[in-house]
Amino acid sequence: MNHNLLGNLALTGLKNNKKAVLPYILASAFTVMVMHILLSLIDSKYIMRDGVAVFKGANNIVMFVSIGSIVVGIFAVIFLFYGNQFVMKGYKKEIGLYGVLGLSRKNVSTVMALESLIISTSSIVLGVVAGAFMNKLMVLWLYRIIKQPFVSGMDFSLRGTMFTVIFFAIVFGICLIHNLLTIRLGNPIELLKSDNIGEKEPKVKYILLIIGTITLLLGYMIALSTDNTFVALGNLFKAMILVTIATYALFIAGSIFVLKLLKRNKKYYYQTKHFISVSNLMYRMKHNAAGLASICILSTGVILLLVCSTALFMLGEQNINSMFRRDVVLHAMNDEGVTLDEYDAVVTKAVKEAGISDSDRIVRKYYMDICNVSADGSIECYTKGSYDFTSMRVLYVLTLDEYNLYTGQKETLDAGEILRYSAGAKVKAGENLNIYGSDYKIKKKISSKCLEEVFDPSMSLFDEEIIVIADNAEKEKLLSQNPESFVGFDQVYVGFNVSKETSYEQIGILKDTIIKAPFEASVTYKEDERSTFYSIYGGIFFVGIFLAALFLIATVMIIFYKQMSEGFEDKKRFEILSNAGLSEREAKGVIKSQVMLMFFLPVATAIIHMIVASKIIRLFLGMILYVDTLTFNLAIIVVSLIFLGVYTLVYNITSKQYYNIVYGKEA
Repeated sequence: MNHNLLGNLALTGLKNNKKAVLPYILASAFTVMVMHILLSLIDSKYIMRDGVAVFKGANNIVMFVSIGSIVVGIFAVIFLFYGNQFVMKGYKKEIGLYGVLGLSRKNVSTVMALESLIISTSSIVLGVVAGAFMNKLMVLWLYRIIKQPFVSGMDFSLRGTMFTVIFFAIVFGICLIHNLLTIRLGNPIELLKSDNIGEKEPKVKYILLIIGTITLLLGYMIALSTDNTFVALGNLFKAMILVTIATYALFIAGSIFVLKLLKRNKKYYYQTKHFISVSNLMYRMKHNAAGLASICILSTGVILLLVCSTALFMLGEQNINSMFRRDVVLHAMNDEGVTLDEYDAVVTKAVKEAGISDSDRIVRKYYMDICNVSADGSIECYTKGSYDFTSMRVLYVLTLDEYNLYTGQKETLDAGEILRYSAGAKVKAGENLNIYGSDYKIKKKISSKCLEEVFDPSMSLFDEEIIVIADNAEKEKLLSQNPESFVGFDQVYVGFNVSKETSYEQIGILKDTIIKAPFEASVTYKEDERSTFYSIYGGIFFVGIFLAALFLIATVMIIFYKQMSEGFEDKKRFEILSNAGLSEREAKGVIKSQVMLMFFLPVATAIIHMIVASKIIRLFLGMILYVDTLTFNLAIIVVSLIFLGVYTLVYNITSKQYYNIVYGKEA
């Protein structure tokens, strides 16, 4: 057959199905754009140049963007395949007509290949061009998030572009192969009549219902009962998998089960409004349950990503200030018997040589080690090779003289008495505490203020224990009972603030001077740590926003296609209801209430999922940063309301298309 004719048939087919094809091309182009931007950032000279980080923490950005690109790739395969399924649904009658008119399967395959080529080329070209233009804007936005100065110039990644084009060409190729196999296995007459086949009333899938109920209860129970940060890591993913299974199972089987119960209630069911609603909803849910469950999961993903990203952004400075209470910090192991005055003198000399003006200097000496807390509350030696992180604690030990010096108090202790602070256990005065096999009486519960400035940020996953003991002799006696000490040693902390005018060059001189001192020490500068912090959490925030946007677009696309699908179905239902004697207003009211119930059920379920998961997610985030409960809950409320507003807006916009299909005009 003439190739020009086949080409015209392909263009005509696309034109006739433009209401389904154009949104698919735009959504596909957006997915291509996101992938192109992420891959271009990995290869960007503004982040890594010749394998060297352009700024501190740039390698962290590359790592998170790489992970994000993998997620986008997996998502793209699922997302584009789903959209392709709906586009193909609109083509079935047309392809069946080609067969009836005498076109061979080879000719039909050629038409489909040409249509697929036009769709894929349009999507990839639009996505790559948009990605190339947006890339610079995204670099500037990323720099703003991670507190880096703006850069000038453009950057185009040929490698990122080639990978994007090849990857999406393969994805669209897989979709085409699936379409060709579907048509080759189909019968033209069956394709023509695919929308007119009678349906049986759906039955309740009890096994699926039981699985859904059990997995939902287990998922919610895990989320609500988790109290430990380390347990939260494994439990979060368990709960997510269980709730995802439950969502699909209960949307598919649970919805039919509830509607069947309503049908059995004769007083309720045999009212005109309820009779029509329940009957129609039963068939709606049979066809749309899996799609609505997908909307629910995607909506939960959008809310989750936005809440976590917002929490990271809002709590950034608060976390930096809580982890680094002083601008400059010196840490040293006090194995050489150097006095605190000598440490102070070295810092004074270094500050003077660097020409730095310092203030608020504090000097602290303390013993630090890792320990375990048993089920009965005893403090035990840490067993090397043990991975029971849930019982692990960071142990700080002070003498009474050190405690009184740091706090300005005048506490006293008799033999066998201690003062105690515990972040993970209730402390009561008068109780006994077994430490390394010896019993001590707790004289008083103390606060963490005596040492909270020296708490090691790298150990923030573990609860702290502070023990104040009578004197050095008692301290040595206690510690000698722990021969398997993990990292136990005396430490010295010197912290002070510097003026805003202090330069990195001055900090460099300060560090060089301290390194030459007669003891080993590390010096941490808060501004350096701020750069590292924002490179890590800024990268997470950046990728999180991208993924949330992608999931949102997927949600919008599914809603749009569902509205169109429902529109074609409801056009027939509207005619049947009108012929059955219902007025146009009554028929519209019945159909509108069903559609609204069906489309708002997923977002309501998503918000419930997020509320139940809030505790375990907060604990999970606590592994990487301090999470203020009030701020986190506020983020959930704000993000949920904004998402609900956007969802409603999308629903209202797509409803116009729906009403045009059903009634031939906007309702």
